[in-house]
Formats: sequence, C-alpha cells, structure tokens
Amino acid sequence: MTNLSKTFANMQDMAKSTPSAFAALPAFGLQSTHFWQAQDTFLKEFEAFSSAWFKRRHEGTQTALDVSKQLVDDAMGNPTAAIGILTGWQSHSMERLAEDAKDYMTMLTACAASATVNEVEALEESVETAKRVTKSTKSEPV
Repeated sequence: MTNLSKTFANMQDMAKSTPSAFAALPAFGLQSTHFWQAQDTFLKEFEAFSSAWFKRRHEGTQTALDVSKQLVDDAMGNPTAAIGILTGWQSHSMERLAEDAKDYMTMLTACAASATVNEVEALEESVETAKRVTKSTKSEPV
C-alpha cells in the first residue's frame, strides 16, 4: 500500500510541474525561429562566397589558357618575354587569392553577426515570453 501511495504522490507532483514545462514551449518556438533565421543567413552568405570563388576560378583557368597560348605564340626562345608573361599571370592570380581572403572574412563576419543578433533577440524574446507566461500562470487559481 505504501508503494501505491508513493506512486500516487509522485504522479501528483509530476502533474503539478507539467504546467511550468508547457509554459516554456513558447520560448522554445522563439529559439527555433531565430536558429533557422541564422541558418538562412549562413546559407546565403556561403552561396555568395562560393559563387564569387568559382567565378574567380573560372577566370584563373581562362587566363592560364590565354597565358599558355601567349607563351607558345610570343615567348618561344625569348626568356624575357616568358618571364614577363608569367609574372603578369602570377600577379593576377595573387589578386584573385586576395579577393578570396577578403570575401571569406566578409562571409565569416556576416555569419557571426547573424548568429549573435539572432541569439540575443531570441534570448530577449524568451525572457519576455517567460515573464508573460509566468505572470498568467501565477494569476490563475490552483
């Protein structure tokens, strides 16, 4: 009989704590919304970075083809011309790498900002929701 009484008391305790668990559900919804908003921003930033990166890779491939043709046409037997052609190609390649680094930092900064802003907004909204839900829960008679 003692076990049955204990079980019944435990079930009553669980039932009493259930409203507070359900009171937290709106806060979870806000957290989820902000999480997915940040994910959407991340994907847009990744897409922009990747698109620009591939464009530069295509440019690099095309310039390498052009340089190869130019070396054959203009620099055979002329080391000075070959060095000049290769130096120009190398210079443009370094510019593309610098653009990669700049765009990468821009992407990381935008993603970090989005994560921070969404996290802060979610926290602020969760606090407000918790206050509102707690206030309405406390005002109802038990």
